Amino acid sequence: MSDQINQIQATYQPLEDRILLKFKTLNDHVYLAWVTRRFCKLLLPSLHGLHPSTGDYLFDHDETAQNDQRKEQRQQQGDFLSDYEPPENPEFPLGEDPVLLAKIRFQDLHKPSLAAFMLEPNQGKGLVLPFHPDLTGPLLKILNQALDNADWNLGQDLSIPKSQMLQ
Repeated sequence: MSDQINQIQATYQPLEDRILLKFKTLNDHVYLAWVTRRFCKLLLPSLHGLHPSTGDYLFDHDETAQNDQRKEQRQQQGDFLSDYEPPENPEFPLGEDPVLLAKIRFQDLHKPSLAAFMLEPNQGKGLVLPFHPDLTGPLLKILNQALDNADWNLGQDLSIPKSQMLQ
């Protein structure tokens, strides 16, 4: 996904027991993806800069703490009250049906300006997103709002960056 994201929406769908994630870009591309409870357990630590399986830092600890502060600032600055505005003539690069996300891959983590993460289904194309607090901060806040409705009890409050949790 090379075009710039200008709106994100996450809504819990109780009949599916999944979260529908929508990304809308400035050039009216819409990317739709399902987030399951299992995938959410992988995604949330990743958005905090932690490896989803091992819990190890993806970046050095000081850089992770700085990113956590930037994420928090972006969460406070974002417009989270406006309704999602569907584009007049949307294009759906991944199709009009949401893809079921199953895996996360990381790319260029050693180059902060190029760092990216890929959210992918088992087969086919997925989302390529910049791994940057300008995106991860708002995405965390939006996902946590949907998680409040899901009542999935994921075991810990992952809305608080791990670098700021008491050990």
